[in-house]
Amino acid sequence: MDENYISIPAAYGSPSLLTPWGKEFSPMIERGVQCAQAWLDAPGDVPLWWELAQTRKTFPAGCCQDAFEAGFLLRIQQRLGGTSR
Repeated sequence: MDENYISIPAAYGSPSLLTPWGKEFSPMIERGVQCAQAWLDAPGDVPLWWELAQTRKTFPAGCCQDAFEAGFLLRIQQRLGGTSR
């Protein structure tokens, strides 16, 4: 694994997932993972797409938003992959 890139930690029986972003984007990626995990743990009445869209807006446009989305969607991907096994 390239230590210059950020990985999403393993979850739900799925392995860790490498992102194409360096350490400078770590806070955005981590926030994406945390946001998705919070929704997965207690989905409530807020649709998943709304959670993604609204939190995404808190980051500057461009790579920062992309890194947040990667963290968010990769955690969802891990959950979907983990439940199909």
